[in-house]
Amino acid sequence: MSRAALITLIGVSVFFKCSDSVDLPRFVGPGSNVTVAVGRDAVFTCSVDNLQTFKVAWLRVDTQTVLTIAAHVITKNHRISVIHGDGTWTLVLRDVTPADGGSYMCQVNTEPMMSQLHELHVVVPPNIDDEASSSDIKLKEGESAALRCVASGTPTPTVTWRREDSRHFKIDNQTLVSKWSGKWLNISNVERATSGAYLCIATNGVPPSVSKRILLRVVFAPSIRPGRAAIRALSGTKISLQCSSEAYPIRSMYWVLNGEQRLANSSKYRVSVITREYRHTMTLEVNDMSREDAGSYRCHVDNYLGNAQAEISLHILTTTTSTTTTTTTTTTTTVQPTTNVVSYEDQHMDQQDRDVAEDLAQEDTYVVLSQHQMQNLEMITTL
Repeated sequence: MSRAALITLIGVSVFFKCSDSVDLPRFVGPGSNVTVAVGRDAVFTCSVDNLQTFKVAWLRVDTQTVLTIAAHVITKNHRISVIHGDGTWTLVLRDVTPADGGSYMCQVNTEPMMSQLHELHVVVPPNIDDEASSSDIKLKEGESAALRCVASGTPTPTVTWRREDSRHFKIDNQTLVSKWSGKWLNISNVERATSGAYLCIATNGVPPSVSKRILLRVVFAPSIRPGRAAIRALSGTKISLQCSSEAYPIRSMYWVLNGEQRLANSSKYRVSVITREYRHTMTLEVNDMSREDAGSYRCHVDNYLGNAQAEISLHILTTTTSTTTTTTTTTTTTVQPTTNVVSYEDQHMDQQDRDVAEDLAQEDTYVVLSQHQMQNLEMITTL
């Protein structure tokens, strides 16, 4: 080989050495995985050292769309901006949507090209589809309920059922649970105690969790029972009569005296009802009782499935008066009524007291007592 050729080869060899010794740009740090809730802003940072005269660009990988070059926004998406400073190019995507999720590339136009991948994960809080989910429902006792709750979100939400009042409920007509998981809540052979508000709660770790309230009503015919079958009270006092009923729905609830007179609020009577779900407490107060108030009081409740009634017998007690006459004055002594309700169930009555009670049990609704009987009766009452 000639000397000239050798010099040429050496020169070429020296040229490639010089080219290899030139430092190329390099990325500082790895790519990022960014998780952002829908509606928030996503931020990607790309740091490049020794950029020289090369340019940094941001691209959307799946669509091969160039978003920015250097400090300039190329895309027409008004939600995108780029911030440049200290060797760092920051891509900002505002008000992200689920469609924004995917891969984003930071690229340097070297030969060959340098690139770094960044991933965007868009999470979506849970949402319950009211149209596809169950609404309030009414069933007859013995039927089966199938409640549905359709929820969406990213990641896929978990649906949990529970009663609004936190009470346990039956699944498969035998398993008693405080909560249940799944899209469907199936309750077989519903009972009146099944009635209530049920909540389906959707959660996926992205706040806030959401819930839907579904009201389950069990329809059944009325039943009723009196607080006491018979009550004896003193003339001139006030008495309170009470019936407990279960029914849903309710069409009417009322009191009737002696099968004829339907009672309403007045100075004589006060009618009230306390309702808790399907349970109802009917109360009738009778003021300033007299002989005309004695008799049969019936509480009635009805709905479209039937009706029910219960009877309470009210007996009015009064007393005789004793009069002592002298030549100058006449003294009349009347025993004043002091007791509202008389009970004969006390086991500590002596035989004389029991005789009084047994005699009263055979009397009509209006009973006149001697002063001695009244004293014994009061003694019985105060035991």
